[in-house]
Amino acid sequence: MKNILYGTTALIAVSMVAGSAGAAEKIKLGLGGYWRAAIHMGDTNNDSAAAGTASDFRNHGFGRESEIYFSGKTTLDNGIKFGVMVQLEGETSGDQMDNSYIWSAGSFGRLEYGETWGPGLLMYAGGVGEKLSSHGDFASHNPSNGPNGLGINSFGGGAGLRSRPITKLNYFTPRMSGLQLGIGYVPDAANNSAGSGLQSKLTGDTGNEMVDVAANYVGKFGGAGVRAHVGWFGSETESAAIGAAAGRDAEGYSMGAQVGFSGFRVGGRYTVIDDIQGTAVATPSLEQVNYRFGVDYSTGPWGVGVVVQKATREQLNGAVKSTRNDVTDYMSVAATYSVGPGISVYGGVQFWDFQDSANLAAASPQTESDATIGVIGTIFKF
Repeated sequence: MKNILYGTTALIAVSMVAGSAGAAEKIKLGLGGYWRAAIHMGDTNNDSAAAGTASDFRNHGFGRESEIYFSGKTTLDNGIKFGVMVQLEGETSGDQMDNSYIWSAGSFGRLEYGETWGPGLLMYAGGVGEKLSSHGDFASHNPSNGPNGLGINSFGGGAGLRSRPITKLNYFTPRMSGLQLGIGYVPDAANNSAGSGLQSKLTGDTGNEMVDVAANYVGKFGGAGVRAHVGWFGSETESAAIGAAAGRDAEGYSMGAQVGFSGFRVGGRYTVIDDIQGTAVATPSLEQVNYRFGVDYSTGPWGVGVVVQKATREQLNGAVKSTRNDVTDYMSVAATYSVGPGISVYGGVQFWDFQDSANLAAASPQTESDATIGVIGTIFKF
């Protein structure tokens, strides 16, 4: 890993020196972003008979989410580009400013440094079929109140492990004959604050010193467009105190593909993450698996799609694997309509089913449920 860092640092230095040829103008920031909202109506069933444990969820609700992007770039006289991106959450959030990074691109490829996503998300394929904006897979809006604690997230790398952008260094090669490689490195999974540098290794966290590697292909065969990816990541789980045992290291892989033709797209993705919870070394390794498959069709301003997804996570029963896993099943059937440039409306139905390892021998019925939820919403992009 040190050799990778030295090589990448050298590449940055070379690009900076090459950039001394001058620039037409300094970076000027522009605005972008989105504002989206959804209305949810439906029924969540929880059949626990135990007094005080059944959940009584409201049958309707409102959701909204927005971000403002501040971005800019400049091109030097020698053709090398430099840019910056900062994203502001439109609602009060624990991570009010995220995806804050700088980048440089040229014939050498693309470098990114700061809080951003890694190759496991940025190079993905197979995410087709979902027409409910930011619902379902790795979403901002999930009205189902999953009682088993297992959401659906089919991404690998830091997006699959931590579900948020993390301060990192990314490098992407130039695309050659449709192929591109990417690698990202995260020293400290908890380091997202301004000015942070060397941190304690006694955090007990998963996802430290993470290497996130991916490759993808984008091309055409006849009249069909093809996109595919494979990815792998490895990381360290650190101990919480000197002399204390650390948990198992989290690692995983992902693959996906999609094909588009005559307005149709068909695709799927499969992801496995081992020891996402940093399980103790003295206990068995636990696996989380997530797969999705989707089909959609677009014609003019209209689009329709179907996606099915399943997430499973092994759990412990004492010091051994439980014979029952946490399982979340998801399906959506939806349509979208483009009202005008940057403005769309959408609507459809979600179907959810949650099973929990804690309900072995019906010991915890309150952590299982199913839901059918209707969704209508809109997104404004600017």
